[in-house]
Amino acid sequence: MLSWVYPIRIVQAIFALATIGLTAYVIGSLYSEWSFSNVIYFMLFNGCWTAVVAVPYLGLAPLWLPRISHEFVIPAVELITMGLWLSGWIAMAAMIPHPSQCTYASCHALQAQIVVGAIEWALFLFTNVYAVMDVKNSRSNHRAREQQEQQPEISQVDAAETA
Repeated sequence: MLSWVYPIRIVQAIFALATIGLTAYVIGSLYSEWSFSNVIYFMLFNGCWTAVVAVPYLGLAPLWLPRISHEFVIPAVELITMGLWLSGWIAMAAMIPHPSQCTYASCHALQAQIVVGAIEWALFLFTNVYAVMDVKNSRSNHRAREQQEQQPEISQVDAAETA
């Protein structure tokens, strides 16, 4: 695994915790207006999913549980998480008021949540590109090894020709 992935995983976990905090603030302060919005709860789910399931699995499974970190499971988890963040921050951006009407602190928290969600999506997009490239490289390396195993060695060919 690449050495730069682990700092990105830490940043992803920090942004997920920031999303949980911002969502809790919005739910607590805008109880009557936004607290029952499905988008708020979806963003809360995104933060919890990322902090509790995705980042620990993506960071620790290749090291400690290599048998369950299949080459297709890691890109799938990356892709699912990336899609969740994309749909969450776009839905949130479509629902908040215009910036000129956003004059209260909870609305600023919603704006911050959109920015954090967009950054989180971009981080998962970045790591997902490398996960897919890793799958592609491992598949081509696997095919190359199979072809090499099927071809006889040069010494075996020379011995067959002299006999």
